[in-house]
Amino acid sequence: MRGFVFVLALVILTSGCARTVTPRVAYGEQMSVTVTLRDTMALNSNRYFLVLSSGSGLKVPLPYPDINNNSPEFLEPGMTPQLGTAEAYYSSYFGTWSGYIELDPGGYFLTKGPFVINQTTTREPLATLGSINNTINFTFQLERIFGSTIPDYIYYDFVSVPWPDGQAKIPADHLTSTNAYIAKASGSVTTITDGQDLSIDGSLDIVNCKVEIE
Repeated sequence: MRGFVFVLALVILTSGCARTVTPRVAYGEQMSVTVTLRDTMALNSNRYFLVLSSGSGLKVPLPYPDINNNSPEFLEPGMTPQLGTAEAYYSSYFGTWSGYIELDPGGYFLTKGPFVINQTTTREPLATLGSINNTINFTFQLERIFGSTIPDYIYYDFVSVPWPDGQAKIPADHLTSTNAYIAKASGSVTTITDGQDLSIDGSLDIVNCKVEIE
């Protein structure tokens, strides 16, 4: 009888010490981006931008018919606009950006914010150009944009822009999803399918964008 009581007490004691284990979430350190265009990219006449933000208030200049007449161009911070004032671009767009990545004839370049009028930013090389086709693909370390504190959710947009010398640079296409975002957890994947727009050149027409956190 004493043995039975001892075993029963041991079972109760052991049960009382049980803990609920909460799985730890692994956070990613880098973002991989793959964008598909309807036709081969044209870097001599176009530019391509991934814009990132830590908040849902991310704003970029939009293509027709949603163009903002006060600040219609897609520019890099520090550029002089052909249309509108520099102040309008900073207050409407650049102030909401954490950073951006640009693809031009020299390859992929990364620029970290914040972006403040009359303050210089540094454009850093990210990757060489690689093959010229209809797929834009690159990977970057998140801390290069956000520093040591990576936000729980990363908001982004991808924009294609005709780039004529000495003329206004009006965006041609961007992602159809409003406030596209992805969680920083490793393995997170977001794919946005963007319908074809035959009214613009195929090198500017974004048809798919896949973003993955690794």
